[in-house]
Amino acid sequence: MKNHEQANLAIAVAQAQSIKGVRKMFKNIAKLGSVVFVVGLLSACAGSTSYHQYLMSGQVVDVVDKNEVVLCIGTEDSAETGQKLAVYRVTSENYQEGMPTYRRERAGEITIDSVIDNHFARASVNSGEIKLHDIVELEK
Repeated sequence: MKNHEQANLAIAVAQAQSIKGVRKMFKNIAKLGSVVFVVGLLSACAGSTSYHQYLMSGQVVDVVDKNEVVLCIGTEDSAETGQKLAVYRVTSENYQEGMPTYRRERAGEITIDSVIDNHFARASVNSGEIKLHDIVELEK
C-alpha cells in the first residue's frame, strides 16, 4: 500500500508542477503579447499616415480675415489640400472652489487650401467665426 500511496503522491506532485509550468507559460505569452502590441502601436503612430487620418489635430495660429486662417498643421501631420477640419473652441465657466469647468464647443469648419511647409497650412473658412488659438481636427 505504501508504494501505491507514494506513486499517487508522485503523480499529484508532477501534475501540480505541470499546472504551475502551464500557468507560467501563459503569463509569459501574455507579457510578450503586450510588449508586441505596444511596440506595434508606437511604430504605427511614428511612421504611418493612417495615424494622422484619425488623430490629426492642430491650432489656428493666424486669422488672415473672416474667410482665411493659417493652421499649425503641415506635411509632418500628413495635411493635404482639400481636407476638411472641424474647429473647436475651449471655454471655461462656473468657477467652483477655484477650479474652472472647461468645455469644448464646435466653432465651425475649414478646408485646407494649401500646405505651406512641414508645420503650417492655409485654410478657407466654410462655416463659423474662427478665432486665434481655436483647435482644429480632421473630420472623422
